Amino acid sequence: MNKIRFSFALICIVCALTLSALTHAQEIKVSVEIPQIKANPYHKPYVAIWVETKRRKGVHTLAFWKEQPDWFKDLRQWWRKIGRDKTPNYDAVTGATRKPGTYQLTWDGQLNSGENVPAGQYVLHIEAVREQGSREYIRQIITLGDNQTQTYQLQGKTELGSVQISIK
Repeated sequence: MNKIRFSFALICIVCALTLSALTHAQEIKVSVEIPQIKANPYHKPYVAIWVETKRRKGVHTLAFWKEQPDWFKDLRQWWRKIGRDKTPNYDAVTGATRKPGTYQLTWDGQLNSGENVPAGQYVLHIEAVREQGSREYIRQIITLGDNQTQTYQLQGKTELGSVQISIK
């Protein structure tokens, strides 16, 4: 009888922990526009999109669009916080530079370890730099884990166009 009670209690604990983890998971959608720029020659921008704590500690890279390794450090904010550490954090989200257009990203709030990001306030950063072009950096404070729907509309000036952030 004690084994049955213990098993039942263990199952209840596992279920409670699983439900707790699910309630903290949120879906973060980011839409980023790379505007058409008249330049000759035109080089596609390097772009990094990442999340930090409010104390500026890198948490997770959502996207890193790149070409030549020599230019990574020109994404100065991202490079200082996450890039130069050469952590596997961004390997799964790395891709080639993108031509002008609008691109959608989705992140489930999970770290590479499979754990959900702890609830709290974070800063979503978007940085773009283009060879023989300019640099642009925008950011938005977001709250994760409170199960509140949030939407933000940002507007870049040169290397970035419209940026939309949706958290559900």
